[in-house]
Amino acid sequence: MPPALLAPAHIIGRLRDALSSEPDQALVRARRSSEQLVALVRLGIIALFTISTIVFSILDGQLYLSTVVMGAAAFAYGFLLLLLPQKFFTWWTPWAVSTIDVTFITACLTLLAVFNLPLAAMNNRVTFEAYFVAVTVSAMRFDWRLCLYTAVLSVFQFLGLTAYVATHWDLGSLQTTAHGIFIPVQHVNRLLLLIGNGAAAVAVARWARHLRLMVGTDQLTGLLQRRPFLERIEEELSRADVGRTTLTIAIFDVDQFHEYNRQFGHPEGDRALVRVAEQLKLGVRTTDLVARYGGEEFVVAFPRLDILLASRRVEALRAGIEQMSTGAASGVTVSAGLASWPADGETFQEVLKRADERLYAAKASGRNTVIGPIPLPVRGLASADPGA
Repeated sequence: MPPALLAPAHIIGRLRDALSSEPDQALVRARRSSEQLVALVRLGIIALFTISTIVFSILDGQLYLSTVVMGAAAFAYGFLLLLLPQKFFTWWTPWAVSTIDVTFITACLTLLAVFNLPLAAMNNRVTFEAYFVAVTVSAMRFDWRLCLYTAVLSVFQFLGLTAYVATHWDLGSLQTTAHGIFIPVQHVNRLLLLIGNGAAAVAVARWARHLRLMVGTDQLTGLLQRRPFLERIEEELSRADVGRTTLTIAIFDVDQFHEYNRQFGHPEGDRALVRVAEQLKLGVRTTDLVARYGGEEFVVAFPRLDILLASRRVEALRAGIEQMSTGAASGVTVSAGLASWPADGETFQEVLKRADERLYAAKASGRNTVIGPIPLPVRGLASADPGA
């Protein structure tokens, strides 16, 4: 194996790619926003269980110093992780937080053993069930890999704690009023339930991701739908430099599509839309965004591409669609309108409105035409921008 492949930087890079790879940026944004929700859920659960444990301990007259220490530490921990996503977030933040979650629970149980309460460490239901919470909330990040990692880490850490306690105390001979006796079968059942909870969390995360992709993708054409497309555009504009970056938008509309449907039938119309979508996908860069905006309307975003170059590309797309075969029928054409940010508006909605106006101008000028804010050299068209 080449030495470069064994270099720490290469190994870390491969690990980062394996853990953070996600083609759907909407899921990346969902994970970022869900981290705050996870932190709030965590803090609420910590508050509920800590306060109830202390209150019941006082009522029973068996309030231990370890209970108070763990409660205070849990509150501090919850507040810290509530602030973390607000101030700092990278691809490894959810992995680090899940690791800390599980390790903190294990540390609390280990602290009981350190305070010479081995049965409390083994039989403590409240603290042990916090493992279930850590595994379950990991599913809120829509990443089954993270759920699997959290579940496996929980099981192995608790097994490690069990081994530690078993090597320092004879659990079979211990018995206390507060914590009962150690029953191996019950201990194994708790571990099996934890494993089952991990499997359920993995299934939930996978299904949530599947549903998110279904919601974000048009079933007929396989293109982005309107909402995820707008989310991607907003993300693109949020990190754009107004003075140095441009974003060109093109809206395509299939000409006389309702007449096409009436003449050839809706199945043939659907096939025509699929072919148009395929032509658009083939004719753009990998960094461009293509979406079905509604009905027979499509939209393409060209990040970091000026309006002149984008106009030429859109004209090529129009010509390619005109020449394509659509199955039983032919003659499908599109009209398109272009606008760019920030020249045509300060917000994306303003740019989109201007592109829509130019699309209607293309329709009014005879269809099968591309209109932008400048004259197009192809097909001998002059600018017909109503707003120019």
